[in-house]
Amino acid sequence: MTSLENILSKYARDIDDTIKAALEDRPEFMRGIIQYHFGWVDQTFSPADSGRGKMFRPTITLLVFEAITGGYKDALPLAAAIEMIHNFSLIHDDIEDNDFERRGRPTAWTIWGQPRVINFGDFLYSLAFKTMVRLDARKFPAERIFAVLNLVVDACLKLTEGQELDLRFENLRDVSTEMYLDMVYKKTGALVEAAILAAARLATSDEEIIKHYGDFAQSIGIAFQIKDDVLGIWGDSAKTGKSAANDLRRKKKTLPVVYMLNKASGQRAEKLRSFYSKAEPLSEAEIDYVRASLEWADAYNYAQNLADMYREKSFGALRSVDLSNQAQTELETIAAFLVDRSY
Repeated sequence: MTSLENILSKYARDIDDTIKAALEDRPEFMRGIIQYHFGWVDQTFSPADSGRGKMFRPTITLLVFEAITGGYKDALPLAAAIEMIHNFSLIHDDIEDNDFERRGRPTAWTIWGQPRVINFGDFLYSLAFKTMVRLDARKFPAERIFAVLNLVVDACLKLTEGQELDLRFENLRDVSTEMYLDMVYKKTGALVEAAILAAARLATSDEEIIKHYGDFAQSIGIAFQIKDDVLGIWGDSAKTGKSAANDLRRKKKTLPVVYMLNKASGQRAEKLRSFYSKAEPLSEAEIDYVRASLEWADAYNYAQNLADMYREKSFGALRSVDLSNQAQTELETIAAFLVDRSY
């Protein structure tokens, strides 16, 4: 079986080259900031090979397209655009979440300031759509390209709605599991779904195949975000590139925390409610109490079991696609990684 590392790197150079080509004739300083965020240069814009993202979204896009058509290069503009949109959202998230570090390096806004980096995120978002319209109209019907663009636009709308819900939840007293799942589908699942569904829609007009890939996408996107929540509390910061206390300090209503708050009663519930109702971030002592309460509630196993359930649903949908080839097998490998990963 092909290793996960090989799967996640098999298209990496082509995706990077497509993004770099889109940046090539852009203003030097703007290009430099984006290249810094991607890990291609350091703060002086000298070449560097710093920790980059996992690139699973564009990889999945190309795997789906290759599984259906037998090739992948015609879908590179779509895959590159998906990766650019994802990174635009990270640039803005780092500001909104007040994160000082990403992938083991200072976040862009801590170096160049919030106003400019917000603008650079907007620039990257716009460039993504400029890249997507480079899909070859000689190879794809115009209505198919339009359908793909519409899918990605809808995903961006859901993504921003999900981020708003995530921010609102920080100050909302009562958040249910159902509310949380709706939020993570929009914040994370929608772009994952678009990465998969747009590739299928671009590759074929077979509605049954497209539906199975869509079902796969919905479930794996939620499983991925739940795993992110678990790593945000219990992950090794040396592997994740982010502090394991940051989500707790900011009182983020991630799934383990939502489950703990809904399960707590009596004195524990009152104490936790007082922590999460105040305006200030949690202190170290309060973080320790929340961690102890998470252990009391067995929140880790609850979240991991729910992620496993969504992974199995995604596997069932993927296996319903009547295709048997290496790309399809590699999709299953990535699906397993998204729930079992440690970074």
